[in-house]
Amino acid sequence: MLDLLIIMVVLTNLRLLATSRIESLISWAGIQGMVLGIFALLSRWKHLEPDIFVVGLAAFSFKGIVIPAMLFRLVVAVRSKREADPYVGFIASNLIGLLAFVGALWLGHRLPIPGNDMSNLVLPATLFSIFSGLFLIISRKNAISQVIGFLTMENGTFVLGVGTLYYAPFLVEIGALLDILVAVLVWSVLIRYMNRAFHGITTEQLTKLKG
Repeated sequence: MLDLLIIMVVLTNLRLLATSRIESLISWAGIQGMVLGIFALLSRWKHLEPDIFVVGLAAFSFKGIVIPAMLFRLVVAVRSKREADPYVGFIASNLIGLLAFVGALWLGHRLPIPGNDMSNLVLPATLFSIFSGLFLIISRKNAISQVIGFLTMENGTFVLGVGTLYYAPFLVEIGALLDILVAVLVWSVLIRYMNRAFHGITTEQLTKLKG
């Protein structure tokens, strides 16, 4: 079951790389957040402690419901519907993503990880999620797409943190979730001001700030 959830995380990453509609990006990011919340709960189901339950519930709520709802409201406010002209096309992005996943599988099976009760897919999924998020940030021009990229990167670190929850402090995971929530709030404000100043949220407009 855990391997199936990890595979779903990988598939949602590929879907994010191939999606041009901003609302669809947010929806898939929310689905990924829900999957991660369920993954956190099931990863230690036989020895479910209160801290693990709180991490799973918080991840499901924040990543799967609260943050996507905030981003949907932001899309309505700035009237941005689509990533029209990315630096890297969507088909090319998916091909690069597939190659990156193969590389993550190769590298993930060669890096040491703490404990021996964790799925072998955790580290490859972590590496691939971090790559996917970084690729979204550097290959997309829409500011909301880049926010989704940052969230995807954080989801990758969350997979590893939950997979090694016996070895990672509880407060670290909760602190990271709260940091992401605050970051999205700040980004929402900045993107709204950016839309007012430039009549759009394409980050290419930020070059006008250069002195």
